[in-house]
Amino acid sequence: MELCFKNLSKQKKQVMEKNGNNRKLRVCVATCNRADYSKLAPIMFGIKMEPEFFELDVVVLGSHLIDDYGNTYRMIEQDDFDINTRLHTIVRGEDEAAMVESVGLALVKLPDVLNRLKPDIMIVHGDRFDALALATSAALMNIRILHIEGGEVSGTIDDSIRHAITKLAHYHVCCTRSAEQHLISMCEDHDRILLAGCPSYDKLLSAKNKDYMSIIRMWLGDDVKSKDYIVALQHPVTTDIKHSIKMFELTLDALISFNKRTLVLFPNIDAGSKEMVRVMRKKGIEHHPNFRAVKHVPFDQFIQLVAHAGCMIGNSSCGVREVGAFGTPVINLGTRQIGRETGENVLHVRDADTQDKILQALHLQFGKQYPCSKIYGDGNAVPRILKFLKSIDLQEPLQKKFCFPPVKENISQDIDHILETLSALAVDLGGTNLRVAIVSMKGEIVKKYTQFNPKTYEERINLILQMCVEAAAEAVKLNCRILGVGIGGGIIHQHELIHGSSFCAAELGHLVVSLDGPDCSCGSHGCIEAYASGMALQREAKKLHDEDLLLVEGMSVPKDEAVSAVHLIQAAKLGNVKAQSILRTAGTALGLGVVNILHTINPSLVILSGVLASHYIHIVKDVIRQQALSSVQDVDVVVSDLVDPALLGAASMVLDYTTRRIC
Repeated sequence: MELCFKNLSKQKKQVMEKNGNNRKLRVCVATCNRADYSKLAPIMFGIKMEPEFFELDVVVLGSHLIDDYGNTYRMIEQDDFDINTRLHTIVRGEDEAAMVESVGLALVKLPDVLNRLKPDIMIVHGDRFDALALATSAALMNIRILHIEGGEVSGTIDDSIRHAITKLAHYHVCCTRSAEQHLISMCEDHDRILLAGCPSYDKLLSAKNKDYMSIIRMWLGDDVKSKDYIVALQHPVTTDIKHSIKMFELTLDALISFNKRTLVLFPNIDAGSKEMVRVMRKKGIEHHPNFRAVKHVPFDQFIQLVAHAGCMIGNSSCGVREVGAFGTPVINLGTRQIGRETGENVLHVRDADTQDKILQALHLQFGKQYPCSKIYGDGNAVPRILKFLKSIDLQEPLQKKFCFPPVKENISQDIDHILETLSALAVDLGGTNLRVAIVSMKGEIVKKYTQFNPKTYEERINLILQMCVEAAAEAVKLNCRILGVGIGGGIIHQHELIHGSSFCAAELGHLVVSLDGPDCSCGSHGCIEAYASGMALQREAKKLHDEDLLLVEGMSVPKDEAVSAVHLIQAAKLGNVKAQSILRTAGTALGLGVVNILHTINPSLVILSGVLASHYIHIVKDVIRQQALSSVQDVDVVVSDLVDPALLGAASMVLDYTTRRIC
């Protein structure tokens, strides 16, 4: 206990030293609606639990303060948060002009609030027009912004707003690996991006075992059973309001025909919502015996309702994000969420233009149970976010930097910089020769160095270092900027090279294919490299030669020439049965390694490179046919037609990684 207290005190001191003047980090969380509060509340609870590090100010605005949308600010009060400021920022009208006017009203009111609170950092969520006003105000008033859920893609005007907030924000918390890559592609600083997962999942993944039947009965009636009702939540699409209203009408008609108890939530406050409410009332949904129409359900209860529903239908982000955590079937209508990552529980009805199409989707999905998906989180987002907040150094310059990719044309007024070539040193450890090359960004080999491979490990390492030093010195004369040194194989996924956590991914030569195989240079035994590399074949060739079993008619090895893999291949071609057996064993070991890779990552293409590739390819294909699962046997296996593919591949390891992160 004493040690824990000391560690906490030390951490507190470090955080306060970063923040200057030994004070706590003052965090302003601004929430605009019921949806963003479900994501922000877990973070707010986390901040509130650590008063020794943080001061929390809560600002409430937007539809939270409107009666027609449930006065949802009350749930914030029920969660025992002190609301520092309430801002009435919504201009009623529920059309495009009202949205613009609401942003303008928020921009008029926010400066006084921010001047009074003087936060160190403002936390803004998502992609709503209210959030854009918050981010704009904070950025112009030199307040650091932490943006939650940036980098995602949905499919409407929300994308534009979300990405605009990203450009204003100084720090980013994203939920998926794809979102992280999008942020990097948008030139955001990788060091200021946290892949944390969705904060709402911290509550979702611990919620399902609670007493849910009382919640179902409260909202849907005493006669409703688990998995025998539908939750419907549909919002207007502001870029095509007329179509979204028609789609909502068709959805309600399909639900009436489907004849299951349905909980319908009112739409959000976007343009077109007023017309959607009129459609509900025109069809008598609020008085229909099969429907319960509500403005708001507290998030804790909403979780239980969707977790135990027979189906969820609509176009809410909740359907494609949170509901996947329970494996509940979802029907996603239209284009509002079409760009989001989803689990297999989501059935898209992109052109929801007929009642019959929606009705068919209901018949397909209702009552199914899918595997639970954790695409958007693992339940540990909040601890990561709090740690990230503590790492923020308020002494750093406020002006954010963008990590633009290198531009060849006129990247600098420095003539040496303009003319220099971004390059890598590539190292190829062959059985006979060691090779080092300077390789440019275009994949051109600027200069290549070749030396005979020494016998001992120490001599080999010393020679590699000597060759690299020589090449680096020559690179200066050639005006090539060396970004790093590359050695190794490679795995390419979605057009990107996989690097691994310590940049050592794809050590494919050291896959073990036999528990009692020959010793490998890595210290293990039975690796592919111990069977199939040039050095392994050289070793076997020497054994045969020492036993006078290598040479056959039409073949000789001069006394001053070392026996190599080339001689083994030559002997095999001339009919040497033992040499043929060694090559077959080597090819089989390589084939087994490839089979393991096929079973692990299921690639669409396997490329063999190097001088031995053409000798192995047929054996490898045979092993795949005999040993691989039928699901992967159709993979294409080819020999690289590149000149010096080993050198080019080694260089790409460096060039791919470093150029993606140059500021």
